[in-house]
Amino acid sequence: MPLFSAETLRGRLAAAAPASARFGFQGLRAADAIAVEECLPLEFLIACDWGLDGPRWDARLRYFAVERGSGRRIVWTHTSLVEAYGGPLGEEMRAFLRQDDLPRFIVPYRSTEFLARLARESGGRLSVLANPLGLKTRFDDKIAFREEAQRRGLMVPPGEITEAKGLEPGLLKRWGTPFVVTERIGSSGNQTHLVETSGELLRLRESLAAKLGPEAPVIASAFLAGPAVGATGLIYGGRAWMSHPSVMVTGLEGCAMHRFDYAGSDYSAYLRLPRAVQARIEASTLKVGEWAAGAGYTGIFGVDFIVHGGEAYALELNPRMLGTTQLLSELERREGGPPPTVFWHLAGFLGLDAGEEAQRWIPELARPRLTGFQLLLRNTGPTPLRVGSSLSPGIYGKLGASPSFLRDGERLSGLQGPGEIFLTCSPPGPGTVVEPRGVFFKLEGLGTLHDEEVKGIAPWVGEAVRGFTRRLSLSSLG
Repeated sequence: MPLFSAETLRGRLAAAAPASARFGFQGLRAADAIAVEECLPLEFLIACDWGLDGPRWDARLRYFAVERGSGRRIVWTHTSLVEAYGGPLGEEMRAFLRQDDLPRFIVPYRSTEFLARLARESGGRLSVLANPLGLKTRFDDKIAFREEAQRRGLMVPPGEITEAKGLEPGLLKRWGTPFVVTERIGSSGNQTHLVETSGELLRLRESLAAKLGPEAPVIASAFLAGPAVGATGLIYGGRAWMSHPSVMVTGLEGCAMHRFDYAGSDYSAYLRLPRAVQARIEASTLKVGEWAAGAGYTGIFGVDFIVHGGEAYALELNPRMLGTTQLLSELERREGGPPPTVFWHLAGFLGLDAGEEAQRWIPELARPRLTGFQLLLRNTGPTPLRVGSSLSPGIYGKLGASPSFLRDGERLSGLQGPGEIFLTCSPPGPGTVVEPRGVFFKLEGLGTLHDEEVKGIAPWVGEAVRGFTRRLSLSSLG
């Protein structure tokens, strides 16, 4: 049982705000609100997705869903939210947030232009519990990160900074084949490019010069094979603390569109990496956190690494709540340890001074050995697909070619062991059209996605992905 009940956590944080305050969450996916709801009593929810679990959320919270009623699922991004705020949904939200004089606090996975503007217009009634947009933009810069990481003694992939127009075939000789070109700003691996031939390089040069400008700087670096790791850190009280890393899944068939496309995370697999590698990842994460803390950053952050040849190479800083935060929170609560990482994230923004409690409990965050994973299933084809059969959210077994529904479930805590999987994250109803790279749903489990040596994905995973996807009875609209 958790050492701290959800009621206790909510009470502590709510007490740091005015007595009449109300709280809401904004994220790409409704399920991500679970992490925050463990620690704050939520009144409203803003998210892109709307699926078979939408009515359940709607029954409890005022749920503003971008996708509701559209019958279509695209690749939801931050831009999707910003665009929706400019239309009828934004007007609905304004009316709701201005319906009375109660102070309201919104917890976004990251700041948005709309929320910042709305807070300015509210006369102090709306507060956004996130780092300022300018600070996030500063740390999103992968070139600045690479340079700062080197200054702080971290290893980065061998490479160089060049201009888009400077992507010449000579780079293939300097950094090997294949090699990697990384844009200055990007997310989920979508602005990272694997180049294998001079022809591919020249086409990429033309594409990036047109997109970014010929003089735009990019990173050209050696391709390092090995597990990718996403580490979670925390800044509270002006100091960097360690939370939990996980091994990332990228490029998986049925879950990813390209080699660097994010597909999932595996906390269990991280525990099987060499301890010396783990120590370097954790020390490097804290060094990056010191840099962010020195600039005034607060709360959860992520640092991505690639493990190659027994070394950990730092890739980028993710200055926001992460795609793993919901899973991390549920696994932390399952272990029954100290208040979870997201509690301290919120405490920092609400100004909760936990004093001696913080000094006692925050160092304990990284001690439990978390086991569990998440995996996103997507439309990885070139054309939109129509869903023919629904897959209800809940607990499934027979994790192979023919997964079977076992029972209802709303949380990862409903799993009874590693032989079961929780299907969540707004599975689409029949008739929904899912665009290429659109997410069907997410699978969560208590086991691992990787083989014993963390050199590849376990054989059962591909079979399960194909089995769950077949159950949707998809038809192409192309």
